[in-house]
Amino acid sequence: MRILLVDGDGDFLHRIRQAFWKSHRTWEVILVQTGSEALQVLGRDQVDIVFSDLKLPDMEGAELIHQVRELQPGAVRIALADPAMAEWTEQVEGDLHRLFIKPLEPDFLIGAVESLDIEDDPTSVRSVRAFVGGLGRIPSLPSLYSELVALLQREDAGMGEVARLIRRDLGVASQVLKLANSVHCASDRPVSELGQALAMLGVDSLRSLVLFRGLISSFDSPRPQGLDLEQLWLHSFQVATGVRKLVVLEGETRLADLAFSVGLLHDIGLVVLATDPSHRYCSILEQAQSSRIPLAVLEHDTYGVDHAQIGAHLLNLWGLPPAFCRPVREHHAPPAGGEGFPLSAALHLADARHGGGSTAGIFADGRWGLHPHVLGDADRFNRWKTCLADENQSA
Repeated sequence: MRILLVDGDGDFLHRIRQAFWKSHRTWEVILVQTGSEALQVLGRDQVDIVFSDLKLPDMEGAELIHQVRELQPGAVRIALADPAMAEWTEQVEGDLHRLFIKPLEPDFLIGAVESLDIEDDPTSVRSVRAFVGGLGRIPSLPSLYSELVALLQREDAGMGEVARLIRRDLGVASQVLKLANSVHCASDRPVSELGQALAMLGVDSLRSLVLFRGLISSFDSPRPQGLDLEQLWLHSFQVATGVRKLVVLEGETRLADLAFSVGLLHDIGLVVLATDPSHRYCSILEQAQSSRIPLAVLEHDTYGVDHAQIGAHLLNLWGLPPAFCRPVREHHAPPAGGEGFPLSAALHLADARHGGGSTAGIFADGRWGLHPHVLGDADRFNRWKTCLADENQSA
């Protein structure tokens, strides 16, 4: 792991070096105080992560971040900014993966680096990062999501404040009410009050909904080509509902919110691929519609990566934990066995079940379900299929 840290504060750099050396001596940490020094390093060495302050002695940090994207698109780009600069960074958000507000403790940065390692194969990680970086504008963490997380971290925050924040985005607010009145959280009477709907959804589901709608609404330029975003929303909602039902069926209610959130965001990589400036993805979608070749296979043949890898990578860059990102990455090829509840397999089954009909060519992976040996329990496999079949009939 090679990390480049660019900051004009020498004392800050010294503290970071000491902390990184104590916790991870195998990390190579390169410290520079100016943008020109950083560019020299980038021209000489391949780096995995770049942390850069947005106010450097010799250039704007935003310009440096942009040049990092041009020189090494596979590097993770994280900006550091004073609170006064946070709003200004929206001008360059397409070049950033994440933004951290100062002051920062070294342990926070160490945790951020550790959270970026979700793949077993470093070569695969780098190739996926390079592909996403090469597409141009990277989807940034929606500003509403950042505000929501900050609000929820306050001990004195109430649901009334959350509701006022959500009301600022009519698209998100309408989807909150839609979800609250859906099958997965049905009640005796329709829910018409936003505060009540938010309480029913739960914090994890709300965060994921804001991510999904925020990402889609952020794509004005470039606009995803050939992908029906509303159809994607419907499919994602159906999968989220299905995988949550499987979790509850098995008595794993503590995973219910996580399962729904993972289901809602499992295909978010499709949106990123659909912004390919070469428009090759349009033909891939058309071929998936007219043939029985799984979409992920066509993506690999063209790009060397698929939407599951891209989606997991994007969510990981946004700071979501491995427990969230792994099922997204594995939902077309869940691993056999393992400890704990097989969320990747449940997501796969729900995804396959809700990839039929007119959307089969786009969203299905070519199989209705997975082989029972992946679960290691034939009874559970049949139970899951029955549960999802019953759900389809009642919808």
